[in-house]
Amino acid sequence: MHKTLILSSKPFDFINTHETMPDGTLEVFIIEGRNLKDQDMIGQNDAYVEIYTDKKYKQRTKTISNTNNPTWNERFTFNLHKGDDTIHFDVYDADVVGRDAIGNCKVKLKHVFDDGRFDEWVKLPAMFGLSSKGEIRVRMTFTVS
Repeated sequence: MHKTLILSSKPFDFINTHETMPDGTLEVFIIEGRNLKDQDMIGQNDAYVEIYTDKKYKQRTKTISNTNNPTWNERFTFNLHKGDDTIHFDVYDADVVGRDAIGNCKVKLKHVFDDGRFDEWVKLPAMFGLSSKGEIRVRMTFTVS
């Protein structure tokens, strides 16, 4: 006689055993930057920010010229899906030819999902996080779809 033991009627997902984040819309406001580390020999940064959850789809602010304390006040929208758990911010200095990286940071979206909102200055850490290359003020709101 052959017996089968059924532990659950649902298949168990061994890869994703943590609570998944809901689908929804993330609004991201890039407000301003302060004390951005100067990348130019003459003058100050011509700074902009690239924002993404997936490197295949990046959005960016306009370039604010000749300041290490830029004000962007720009809004971006992201449709989030299962697996989107981090948002990335890469800050650059635009040059005549190419660009120089000022710094980058990321925010775990759990902070936004739990509270429905996020409004903080986010540091652009230098190597090993021992110092900072400046910071950007980010405001985010999340709406479940």
